[in-house]
Amino acid sequence: MRDACENNKKANKISDKHMLTQMSDDALIGVIQKRGIGWKLACNLLLQRYRPWVFSFCLIRLRNPQDAQDVTQDVILRVYTALRRFEGRSSFKTWLHAVAENQVRTFIVRRARYVQVEHIEAMIESHLHVYSVQDEHEDSSDEVRLVLKRVSPQAREVLRLRFAFDCSLEEIAGTLGISLSAAKMRLYRALDQFKAHYILAEQEQALAA
Repeated sequence: MRDACENNKKANKISDKHMLTQMSDDALIGVIQKRGIGWKLACNLLLQRYRPWVFSFCLIRLRNPQDAQDVTQDVILRVYTALRRFEGRSSFKTWLHAVAENQVRTFIVRRARYVQVEHIEAMIESHLHVYSVQDEHEDSSDEVRLVLKRVSPQAREVLRLRFAFDCSLEEIAGTLGISLSAAKMRLYRALDQFKAHYILAEQEQALAA
């Protein structure tokens, strides 16, 4: 008897899945929004139906399979949590496209900022090591020169000591007449200032292009 009941349950699940698979997007969304029997299965089927399309869209935009996979997962999770609020003013695919586009743009901005911050110390070092107190404008890129003009005089001074004159933190502290911990804090704040102004300069340059 128990085996018969289990077999019936399995048969019903198979039948339900087959029925849901045949449903249109709108019908599946109806099941999901009503939170009726099988709504989780309906949600999974709907999302899996469009996962390959989302991945393809992300891959075209990002041109990196791993990034595309990560953003695809973000899109799927966002859609999963927002499906109950889907109002049907457009088709599900149109709405999904808007969500995917927004996630791709967010990722591109986040990735650009990460790359800028990740390599900015190396960029500073590659340009500022040629600086001297008497000759601050030769052999330096216009962009670096512009950013250096925007940071505070105190920040500019500590950046030159560290990258132009290759001073250690101990040497910076001695030169400025401050404690070692204060020298560390001043350098970190100077780097933060440079990063913030560098990112702003990049954005201004992109808008002007």
